[in-house]
Amino acid sequence: MTFVERVTCVSLVVISVAAEVASPAQQASIIGWVVADQEEIDVSRNELADMNENWATWLKFTADHATGGESRTFGAIRCSSVGVPMPLFNQAFVFDEPSPDDLAQATSWLSERNVPFWVSAPGSVARELADVAETAGLDPAAATMPGMAYAPLADLPVEEDSEVEIFPVTQSAQLGEFAIVASEAFGAPLEAAGTLAPASTLDDDRCSWFLGYVNGELAACGQLLRTADVAGVYSIGVREQFRRRGLGAAITTAALIAGRDLGCTIGVLQASPMGEPVYDRMGFETVTQYHCFAPTG
Repeated sequence: MTFVERVTCVSLVVISVAAEVASPAQQASIIGWVVADQEEIDVSRNELADMNENWATWLKFTADHATGGESRTFGAIRCSSVGVPMPLFNQAFVFDEPSPDDLAQATSWLSERNVPFWVSAPGSVARELADVAETAGLDPAAATMPGMAYAPLADLPVEEDSEVEIFPVTQSAQLGEFAIVASEAFGAPLEAAGTLAPASTLDDDRCSWFLGYVNGELAACGQLLRTADVAGVYSIGVREQFRRRGLGAAITTAALIAGRDLGCTIGVLQASPMGEPVYDRMGFETVTQYHCFAPTG
């Protein structure tokens, strides 16, 4: 149950009690307060919309900067393909009930690029997508990935002492180190990992890269991608010999603090199975379960 749904339930209980025990004048006062409070909450931000927009923008950003990357739109379906052999970097995003024709065009375009891909949708439209998945050449048994948010960023705790030293990437040579960590952490070929962080990204002020070192040894990496006041956290990776020592949480916190300092008020991410318990402990809350449909065969 969402925060707004919980407040709605409480509001209905208060109104019911008011009708039973209060005078007419008191009822009007109580109900007026509840309705005013509900209206304030209903116009609060839509965290799912923030997350959808940031994720789709992040992948388009990556494709725009990558050699051979490309993005297309089919109706309301937004597609971006970096061209590397990892489905996370080649996706069609379905954020509303899909048109079968648009879905067919999106999957056809991604298939023609000859890379593994996903058609991804939040839980709110996953059932509708599953109903037409087979027709579109997709496996209806989708993988899932939690979409998580941390808000407000003003509540981020003071960073505890950590053995990791974290630095922002400011020079293109450092992006080579980023590729080394990303390659090891995500099991990607080094050349493919290098495609994800080209030097041109350093001139795009929406993005920031981070590297973590332990006793001078390269240990972790992370990325921040901003849309409006939303801080999207991506590419959090830790080399195997440094895992289970809090480095993932430390570099995630560094990215969020950087976003907060640039005016962001909410942090969002999509969690891997390894990362999800880390983000739970940090205070992130699950907003949705993304369903990622792969092509059959």
